[in-house]
Amino acid sequence: MMKALITGGAGVVGKALCRELEARGVCVRVLALPGDTLASSRIPSGVELVYGDVSDYGSLRNVFDGVDVVFHLAAILLSTKPGEFERVNAQGTRNVVSACQDAGVRRLLYVSSISVTYPVLTPYGESKLAGEQAVRDSGLDWTIVRPTLVIGDGGGVEFNMYARYVSRFPVYFLPGGGLAQKRPVRSVDLVQGIASAGLCDSAIGRTYALAGPSSMTMAQMAEAILRGRGLKHRMVSLPWGICKRLAALRGWIGGQSVSAEQALAGFLYDAVPSIESAEKDLGYHPKSPFDA
Repeated sequence: MMKALITGGAGVVGKALCRELEARGVCVRVLALPGDTLASSRIPSGVELVYGDVSDYGSLRNVFDGVDVVFHLAAILLSTKPGEFERVNAQGTRNVVSACQDAGVRRLLYVSSISVTYPVLTPYGESKLAGEQAVRDSGLDWTIVRPTLVIGDGGGVEFNMYARYVSRFPVYFLPGGGLAQKRPVRSVDLVQGIASAGLCDSAIGRTYALAGPSSMTMAQMAEAILRGRGLKHRMVSLPWGICKRLAALRGWIGGQSVSAEQALAGFLYDAVPSIESAEKDLGYHPKSPFDA
């Protein structure tokens, strides 16, 4: 039986990927952070649980033994600590590559981010792009997937922050009127796309965007969120000149764990990639996250 290792497998997307891979007849091992005492309660029964930190290569040496394919999900999305994205997302991915090479694992699926396509990268985007480069240079049988905004199944840190923000008060402010276009993706569709990409030989050496079936503006997304919650809040457009001077924006939207730069990036840049290659190669056919 094929054996897969999922780094970050105790997270929301990771545990759903555990179930998806098991349903496809794959034996699953999950890498969780040392000290994560709740990891065993979050993953499905029957999944092997091991501990290690991708930013500490020494903790990975025995974890990759006997594995056929690695699904590298472990990453941090939000941080204001200098160097943290580089340490975990970039160097962590280099360590995963090295661990694959040393253990003789040929197949590697790397979960990147659509933010690597933004015209100006945040530190988070830079770290994920550096991870992509490490994967491409690895000499392994690699595949890269770039999820867009994730919705559903309790996941989607960015979406959940946005939903809380627009739902909190009767009036909410959107930078530039919330005109940036997005293709949000359901968590269940993302997980199926990740599994297919990591198990499909024809996906080797390819990079896929995993997005939803259609685009919508941030303002339209807010309306859909509020409609689903039975709320009728009023949006006020905030000029970009004001937004760029308001470091407080991070507090409104993401709290102290997100920088103002990162909070603004999602409102500034479109993320509407084509999913044609994923549809063709992976049988990827997502549904709208906001369908009734």
